[in-house]
Amino acid sequence: MLRRAHWGGWVALLIILQAGAAPGKSDFTWSGHLRANASAGHYDAEQVLARSQDQNLFYDGGADFRLNASYYANDRLSFHAAYEAVFTGGQTRGAIADLSENLPAAAQDLVLQADTPSDQGQFFSLSKVIAEEDDYILYHRIDRLYASYEDHFGSIAIGRQALTWGNGLLFNPADLVNPFAPSDIIRDYKIGSDMILYQHGFEKLQDIQAVAVLRRDADDDPSFEESTFGMKFRLSAEQRDFDLYVMKNYADPVIGGGFVSYLGDGVLRSDLTWTYLEDDPDRESFFAAVVDYDYSWSWADKNWYGFLEFYANGLGSSDVHDTRTNEALVIRLQRGEIFVTGRYYLNGMLQYEAHPLVNIYATLIYNLEDDSFLLQPRVSWDFIADAQILAGANIPVGGTDTEFGTQEYPETGAVTGAPLQLYVLLTYYF
Repeated sequence: MLRRAHWGGWVALLIILQAGAAPGKSDFTWSGHLRANASAGHYDAEQVLARSQDQNLFYDGGADFRLNASYYANDRLSFHAAYEAVFTGGQTRGAIADLSENLPAAAQDLVLQADTPSDQGQFFSLSKVIAEEDDYILYHRIDRLYASYEDHFGSIAIGRQALTWGNGLLFNPADLVNPFAPSDIIRDYKIGSDMILYQHGFEKLQDIQAVAVLRRDADDDPSFEESTFGMKFRLSAEQRDFDLYVMKNYADPVIGGGFVSYLGDGVLRSDLTWTYLEDDPDRESFFAAVVDYDYSWSWADKNWYGFLEFYANGLGSSDVHDTRTNEALVIRLQRGEIFVTGRYYLNGMLQYEAHPLVNIYATLIYNLEDDSFLLQPRVSWDFIADAQILAGANIPVGGTDTEFGTQEYPETGAVTGAPLQLYVLLTYYF
């Protein structure tokens, strides 16, 4: 069995590549941030987390540090790295740990909500837990570590990096490698993956990308079956872009297409993917689709921006209890590829610039079948040049046995659901 190389192996590779760099102008850049967060979540009295701790309010907090560095050896060769150190914890994490021991089935959804980045399945092990207890975890990781070479034939990047495909604004069915969750408010950086990425462009065929995302199996061996391979083609014509996606994602073939086009004074975007399920006994394939329209305008001497989006999830169900036996959906929820359990969603976001340094946002994710929704109002204030305060709320609304309401486990009577949450984040950029 081949053991996973740790971060030292990647450093050695970058040193070897650097030794082969042609002499020329070099440059070094760096940036980063330090962020602290605090939150309070309120669970209704009948929910299992509140009952298990005999309390409704749960207080949590954390901090993270990120340092990005890039070294440009010459006009063609560059090296990039990013380091993260993260502390997170509080009463919610401790309560979920207790619940996992006593009532594991009811805790499954809550554990997914409290999950942290892991290198399990990644080709290289670049993360390490420094300290962990039931109510907190402290870990650090290398989130970017790759070399990039660019020439007339295109560019190739090897190492841990981020890849984004697709045109969706909240939901993005074509983005299968560590996509953002639609409810993510902080989208500074995607989680990096170990991959080889080739890119090239022509006049009409504006962009060709070929990627191999390398992974390991449960036995820690390199696995073709667990890896993702794909190609993306973008054709530009008359202010319109057309995309074609061809992928093997884990064991499943995936094909898809999308477009971006101006419509009036706004932009219309769409993606459609079809996934053939190799090992699912209940169904052969499923479709996923997104279409959105965004628009910016001025009114009352203020700047506004907004979008509407429709999303269809072919693996979803109108009954939240069906999803617990839907193996294909559960696997993708655990992998972080799909984030909802229903089938049809209408979503939107509105941004109002109250002041050049103060912006007010509201995001809505609405399940069209059970009439439950998640509302996310927030305000950001850039109170000094390099610092920002973000304060907001996550407000889930829905009835019993709805996605954003509460769900009851018939076999135990346990009730789970997302809390009403208030949060504040303070970020200093450098």
